[in-house]
Amino acid sequence: METETLRPEVKVKTLVDNLPTIAGATNTVLIFLKEVIHEESGTVRVSEFDHIRLNPHGGFTPDHLYRLLRGQQVPFSQSLGVAIASDIDAKLARDNLLREPLFVTVHVKFIKKRRLILPPPPPPPVLPAPSRGASREVLQRLAKEQRVEPMDLGEESESDNQCSICFEDWYKCYKKNIIEMPQCLHMFHQQCLFEWLRRQNSCPLCRSVPYE
Repeated sequence: METETLRPEVKVKTLVDNLPTIAGATNTVLIFLKEVIHEESGTVRVSEFDHIRLNPHGGFTPDHLYRLLRGQQVPFSQSLGVAIASDIDAKLARDNLLREPLFVTVHVKFIKKRRLILPPPPPPPVLPAPSRGASREVLQRLAKEQRVEPMDLGEESESDNQCSICFEDWYKCYKKNIIEMPQCLHMFHQQCLFEWLRRQNSCPLCRSVPYE
């Protein structure tokens, strides 16, 4: 199953100290990077990387720090440069004892959240198109061309002596019209057959169509 990592939250903690005023001492920034991944399952994974050492001879401006960080391929270099420079300025403003050269320790934590990407739901099943019943013209043609009189029926097997829809015997209902299907020759009471054909345009027994 695939996962998606959301844009990380970046937390920066900056500590600023004076360096000894000795010859050759320059501003130094030591950066410790840590990645924290929160899985959707609740698991937390922490990865720490080698520290990065910078010597910002051009001062602690956001742009200068950004260029140094980018040169070290640190992710989110621009926003980190702004955050570190802002922290250093704030600490210098609060503490009059801080003077360059400075030793700056920066702890950067990339907090990521990873979630599962659920597959899309399966498409709904394709249902067969509802069958169309026979047209009025088909029913009229059957009534005109395919009507059979009960007295015209010969001696057939027991299964042929009744309507396969209502199971009534032909000889017990002389007043009911009988229709013989033109293709398959199956016979049914007209009322039973037409009620069926209005929903399904095919023979109730073999599914043949009355007229192609």
